[in-house]
Amino acid sequence: MRFLVLLVTIFFVFAIPIHSSAQPWRRGMYDKYERAPYGQFCPGMRGDPYGARRQIRTVNEARHALEQYFKGIGKEVGIGKLEERRWFFIAELLDSDGFLIDKAIIDKRTGRIRSIY
Repeated sequence: MRFLVLLVTIFFVFAIPIHSSAQPWRRGMYDKYERAPYGQFCPGMRGDPYGARRQIRTVNEARHALEQYFKGIGKEVGIGKLEERRWFFIAELLDSDGFLIDKAIIDKRTGRIRSIY
C-alpha cells in the first residue's frame, strides 16, 4: 500500500508541472492573427521566406537584400546605416520621415533577416 501511495505521489509531483507549463496547441509558430515582421522563425513547407536565403558578402548585397525583402512584402522602409560585423550586418530601418523604427541583422551565411531592436 505504501508503495502504491509513493508511486502515485511521485507521478503527480512530476506530471502536473509538465502539464501546466505546456503551451496550447496552434497550427504553426505564428497563426494568421499573429504575424512576425520578418517571416516565420522556422519555415517549413508552408513557411514564408525571411531574407535572401543565400550568402551575403558585402554591405551592398545586404542593402539590396533588405530592399528586395521589404519591396516583396509591400512595406515602405528606408535603410539607414549598415555596419559590418564578423558574422552579420546590422541595419538601421527608417520610416518615411527618416526616424529609426527598428534595427535588424542580416546573417552573412544564410541571408536571414531578424529584428534586434
